[in-house]
Amino acid sequence: MLLLLSLTAEAAPPPQYAYTRPESADPGQLEAYTFTHWPARTTLFAATETEVFDAPGGKRTGMLAFGEGVRVEEPGAVGMADDRVDQWIRVSGEHPGWVFGGQLTPYRWDVDMDGDGERELVTAAWVSGFTVRVRVLEPNMRAGATMQLDVDAAGGGYISQLGAIATLDLIPASKAGIALIHVHMGVEACADFRDDWISYSSAGPSRIGSERVALSLSGLIDPPNDSEFTVEFSGKRKTAYVTHSQAEAEGQPPSITNQRYVLRDGVFLLEQNGAVSR
Repeated sequence: MLLLLSLTAEAAPPPQYAYTRPESADPGQLEAYTFTHWPARTTLFAATETEVFDAPGGKRTGMLAFGEGVRVEEPGAVGMADDRVDQWIRVSGEHPGWVFGGQLTPYRWDVDMDGDGERELVTAAWVSGFTVRVRVLEPNMRAGATMQLDVDAAGGGYISQLGAIATLDLIPASKAGIALIHVHMGVEACADFRDDWISYSSAGPSRIGSERVALSLSGLIDPPNDSEFTVEFSGKRKTAYVTHSQAEAEGQPPSITNQRYVLRDGVFLLEQNGAVSR
């Protein structure tokens, strides 16, 4: 699978964050959905402004701000909200109560994504279309002034499944030349997988910017047909070095291809014969 050389050996592994449903299942069949059940005392974050209730589906008692942290206290019944299936969760924190789990996420970052000297708030969460939505909030703009980008799931095509297991991490600008949200998508089976690196750039402080897929790579684990890759970023050179390994027959050595990508305007562009083209 992917070996991301910019991560340190001491870094804790990112949490697995699942949301799936068989393609053949009725969308209204709640028991057909698989999602991550968070244990008590887990810290989660509001993926966007999120309502808090006195009981599952009850009276609204407050709001969680974008990125606000809560602690899981008690799981509740499974339900559907905005076509997203998850369970209700009783949480503690500044605004205790019941929150729909589909609006919470284990992933939140406070980081200067665009290098303008201001730190943005970033969250990532599964949404109804079986995509992971990466949201960016500028710190000094009015509430709700966010940008968002949806990343499609990968890994379910071979097993007729919607959604995937996602793991995410932050690649700092010192490692890649620009801060990146790394999204890995796959399933616990022989199937395809994909890695996307998301960038965010703006015209300056307190200016809303734009998100882009800075780099996207895919692979396949289906012996004897395996297609894998490794990636090494260079923040100093603002480049990404990708090594592809392609195996098509058991017992034969894989073919190896090396590629160099150059960072331009928040996107890594492939360099071929000394030239970079869009």
